[in-house]
Parts: sequence; structure tokens; C-alpha cells
Amino acid sequence: MDITAHPLTVTVLILYLILLVGIGIYSSRKSSNGLTDFYLAGRNLNKWTVAFSAVSSGRSSWLVLGVSGTAYLTGLNAVWAVAGYITVEVFMFFFVARRFRRFSESTGSITIPDILENRLGDPKKILRLVSSLIILFFMVAYVGSQLVGGATAFSGSLGITQTQGMLLTAAIIFLYTILGGFHAVSKTDVLQIMFMFFSLVILPITAIIQLGGFEPILATMHAEGGGFTSPFAFAFGAIIGLLGIGFGSPGNPHIIVRYMSLKDEKEMRQAALIATFWNVIMGWGAIMVGLVGRAYFPSVDMLPNSNNEQIFTSLGAEVMNPFFAGILLVAVLAAIMSSADSQLLVGASAVVRDIYERIFARDKEISQARLVMYSRIVILVLMGLSIWLASSAQEFVFWMVLFAFGGLGACFGPALILSFYWKGLTRAGVLTGMITGLITVVMVKQQPQWTYSIIDVHEFLHKYFFGITYEAVPGFIIATFFTVVVSLFTQKPANGEKIIEDLRKIG
Repeated sequence: MDITAHPLTVTVLILYLILLVGIGIYSSRKSSNGLTDFYLAGRNLNKWTVAFSAVSSGRSSWLVLGVSGTAYLTGLNAVWAVAGYITVEVFMFFFVARRFRRFSESTGSITIPDILENRLGDPKKILRLVSSLIILFFMVAYVGSQLVGGATAFSGSLGITQTQGMLLTAAIIFLYTILGGFHAVSKTDVLQIMFMFFSLVILPITAIIQLGGFEPILATMHAEGGGFTSPFAFAFGAIIGLLGIGFGSPGNPHIIVRYMSLKDEKEMRQAALIATFWNVIMGWGAIMVGLVGRAYFPSVDMLPNSNNEQIFTSLGAEVMNPFFAGILLVAVLAAIMSSADSQLLVGASAVVRDIYERIFARDKEISQARLVMYSRIVILVLMGLSIWLASSAQEFVFWMVLFAFGGLGACFGPALILSFYWKGLTRAGVLTGMITGLITVVMVKQQPQWTYSIIDVHEFLHKYFFGITYEAVPGFIIATFFTVVVSLFTQKPANGEKIIEDLRKIG
């Protein structure tokens, strides 16, 4: 019997799920006062919660399963993937976040479309509508992919079907998110990152001790050669592609809304240091899981379904007792849930705040309590759509999630960074950059057959972009280019210079 089916393992899992729901119930009163409370916890979170929540929501199961699987398959080349997102998030936290926090509060912004409209003006609401639809599109697919991951984890541990596991994952996430809003999500993120941190540190240390030290690991790495002994074994384009994972961070709403929730903007750089420390430790922990796992499982055929991303759970089952195997299972679920809950909130805010309140009901007086009620209803609808998508179109979900992170980065990253640093940015430039960034990401990821008569995108990238394979890199570059060029030739917002001057005063 699989060790994850042990009663002690199941007990750990059940206690964890009960605790999540309890946090949602506890947070429900605070989240019902209005949209700012429901979506930003009233801008009242401390530096530790903001730092942990940003790291937890940003990593998802990609860190626990994806990075460890990459390290297992390619060795030290996985360092580039970790270095990419850490570098960009350090930049965002240290240089952009304080401006983001100050501007959002002074303008009453609680969403990304709010930020863009208040910065650039949007009388016809075209920019708000386009940005909201892009967010909504990606977020539903994102949540659907997380449900598939939760279904796999639950079905393997509890002996239930994939469908039952998916519904259980959805029910838990839905309950604490709908009850407690961002208050509950931020608190559960702190709990979840503790499980992720503990597992990514304890698992490789335990495995190394049981091997008798580093010698067997180093011997395996030298035997494999290539990227296992040198992070420079990859081609230049492949390295840039991995580093380019970081290009997604500046444009993913479920990460950057954390900046707006900090109580005291003076604590932002302290939050940055905390987040960076945990990002580095967790990133190296995931890499070590893959490297150590190679010594335990020399061939990928020894892993379930020959899937390299199963190395985290397989190594845990090999070296941990049932109690700690339960902790590892919780870590995987924590990585999944800490992203899905935030993505649900962002999707709901796009519907209720950005499309309904600010476009269709902009001339009406609607109570904050009613808007919170609508938000909860929309979360229910979005979860239903995500369940349908995950159960009926799994291939589409996996295809989507592979480029959603980079797609959001290309669509919103250049616009948001330039919004706080360049007085010449215009609404037309941002709208053009968002659309061209999205098209580029889609074309690089899966170019439609009928477009090959115009240009072979992959051949073009191979010839002029060093063979870069990750779509976020060309997407971000193209979006930035068109944002800047179109802005140079279109009308600037009247208050753009004053906004930048005011923001420059805070660093």
C-alpha cells in the first residue's frame, strides 16, 4: 500500500483542511464590510503576511513539483528558472511596490484595471474592459489547472476518484475564499507557505542523511554529466528562456495585489527582504529535491507514469514516515490552494469591480454589502466554470496554464512598470501593448496553421532570438516595444507628469 494512504497521513490531511475552513469562518466578519476589505483585507496586512502571501500565491505547485522535476531531469540547469523569478520579484518589491501601494491608496484602486484607468484615463472604459477580460480568461483556466492537480493529490492519498478529488479540492478552496475573502486567503497563505517551506527543507536533508552524505549525490551528478554538473550546459536561448519565467511576475494580478494590501508602505522593503529570503531557500530546496531524488531513482522510468514531476512525492514516500508523508502531501495541496484562492478573488474582482460596478453600473449607487454579496456569487460561478473546464477539457487547461503566467506578464508587466516610471505613457500605448503581447504569446506557444504563410514564428525566434523557447520573453519585449512606440505618437494624460513627480518622492 502507498505510504500516503496510511491513516496517520490521512489524519494530517483532514486536520489541515478543517483548519483552512476554520480560518475562513473566523475571517468572514472582517471581509463583509466592502470591496476593499473583501479584495485587499482593508489594506491592513503586516509585512510578514504580505511577504508570505506574495511568495505563496506566486509559486503554486510549479515550485514544489515543476522545479524539483526539472532539477531531477536536467540537474543544475533548474537554477536558471529559480533565478529568473527571484530576480524580477526582488526588483518589483524594492522598486515598484511602494509606488504601487501609494498610488493605489491615493486613487482608491483595488484592481489592476483600476490602476490603469486612474493612471491613464479611460472615459470609454475600453482599457478597463479589455484588461478585465484578459484577466478573467486566464484566471478561470488557472483555477481549473489547480483543481486537476488537487484531484491527483487527493485521489492518490485517499483512494477516491479523480472527480471526487477535484470536487473536494474545489469545495475547500471555495468555502474559505467565499467566507473570508482576502483576509482568509492571506492568512491561509501564511499557513500554506510554512508547510511548503518545511517540506522543501526537511525532505532533502532527511534524504541526504539516509544516503550517508553528499557523496552518492555528487557521484550521480558526475555520472549524468551535462547540466547536472554545470548550469551553463544549456544553450544560451534555453537559459534565457528559463530566466524569462521571471517576466511573468510583474503582470500577474494575484501576486501584485499583495503590494496594495500592506498596512504601512514604509515596511515594503522589509517585506521584500523576507520574501526574498523565503524565495531563495524554497527555490534551492526544490532543486535539491530533484538532485537528491536522482540518486534514489536513477531512471525516470522508476517514477509513477515515468513523470519527472512525481519526484517530490516519490522521494517523500521513500524516506519519510506516515506522519511526515502527510506533511508532504499537505505541502503539495498548499502550493495548489494558495494560488487557486488568489486567482478566484482576482477573477471575481474583474467581474464585480471592473466590469459590473465600473462599467455597467457606473451611474448607480450600490451598497458595499451588496457588492460583496455579488462577489461571493461570482466566485461560485467561476469555481463552477473551473470545475467544468478541468473535467471536460483537461488538455486545454494544461495548454493554457503553461503560458498563462507568461501571458499575464506580457500583457500587464510593461504597462504597470511604465505606469510608475514614465510620464509619457498613454492609454493607446498600453492598449496596443497588451493586445500585441497577448498575440505574441499565443503565436509563440502554438502558432495557428493558417498564419504560416505570413511568417514562421519559431523559425524567426531561432534566427533572431537565439532560439528562445519560453513565450514570455518575446511577448514581454514586443509588448514593451509597442507600448513605448505608440505612446510616443499619441496624446499623453494631462496629469501624467505630476503623478510621476509625486511618486518619485517616495523612491
